Amino acid sequence: VLALETADGGMCAILSADVCFIANDLIERCKAEMAKAGIDWADQVLFSATHSHTAPYPDRFFGDDPDEEWLQIFAERSAAAVKRAVANLQESEFCTGKTFCDTLAFNRRYWMKDGSVVTNPGKLNPEIVKSEGAVDYSIPMLAWKTGGKLAALIVNIVNHTDTIAGDTVSADWPGRMEREIQNQLGYDVPVITLIGASGNINHFDNSTDRDQASFEEAKRIGKEYAAKIVPALADLKTVGSAGIKLVSDKITIPYTVITDEEVAKAKEVLAKPFDPNEEAEMTASGLARGEGPVARFFADQLLTFRESCVGAREFRLLSIQFGDQAAIVTLPGEPFTEIGLAIKAASRFETTVVSALSMGECGYIPLPECFGRGGYEILPVEGGGPAHDTAPRLIEAASALVK
Repeated sequence: VLALETADGGMCAILSADVCFIANDLIERCKAEMAKAGIDWADQVLFSATHSHTAPYPDRFFGDDPDEEWLQIFAERSAAAVKRAVANLQESEFCTGKTFCDTLAFNRRYWMKDGSVVTNPGKLNPEIVKSEGAVDYSIPMLAWKTGGKLAALIVNIVNHTDTIAGDTVSADWPGRMEREIQNQLGYDVPVITLIGASGNINHFDNSTDRDQASFEEAKRIGKEYAAKIVPALADLKTVGSAGIKLVSDKITIPYTVITDEEVAKAKEVLAKPFDPNEEAEMTASGLARGEGPVARFFADQLLTFRESCVGAREFRLLSIQFGDQAAIVTLPGEPFTEIGLAIKAASRFETTVVSALSMGECGYIPLPECFGRGGYEILPVEGGGPAHDTAPRLIEAASALVK
């Protein structure tokens, strides 16, 4: 948690959690606990998730319910963390910077020789033609110094946080990156990772057959990002006058509408004979194949989605702005990287941090043209399935906050 005093004498905070996503209900629970703790400005808190897949799911996901006791503990500890951050307020010098890393992130959706698009088609797959879209390699940085010493750092990285397989509890590569930065600096500076628009991005380099699903891979990625970030700290630019203000807006995101034809196809899949002992392989390769239990899983999710996900959801877009030099702007869910690039291009700020997985969860947000091509991001699941026109509407609404 990073607490900040605004230009009008108020308060705001940035809370980044090592969870898979931030659900609206969890945000409201946290705000209620903050109110109990005497924090009367909880609406000024930016809630974001690092998207670690080796961390709890805070809402119903893939058919599993969250642990109620854990949800309450999370809310209480979030409130306590904000209180500690406020208690540790000190005058600081605000700085901005940027670095780049083009070796760790890849667009994970690929055009195949048959004309379709497949997500994570597999290492050295000869059917791959090219990646479907762009990759944002830039790493904007916001920093605070006290007495000439780095006191806090925010890095904005566009990559998926899913490098460790199994049920290990881990902060994944952001945790290893923070530790490596601290090791190189020689003290425990807080490093907050705000994940950028990375719904179609991950760390898999399909031009190699190297195993990239392990704790060792998380360590490698964390160290390589740190190797780019630490040298760039010497070039941080001090911002003279950077009064902090918050601006926000709300966006209504309808659920996608499931057609009768899609329902019929799903029922056809579920009617096929199957082995009840065979579990769905919910890994990158298993999802890419989309066979057997995985096909049944998504068919079942489609039918569940049609019954329970009707109407629309409302999300708050929040922008924390530092004078005329820098701004953070939030996006819910997992937007494709082109959405983040469009918002950065529209921004009037020299440094724009696009913080995805923030202020609520709405699932993957593909570009309209991606629907119908293939890949599992376009499939409706509980908690996801935004309408097909969500991306351009989100670009317009978020860009308006930073123009």
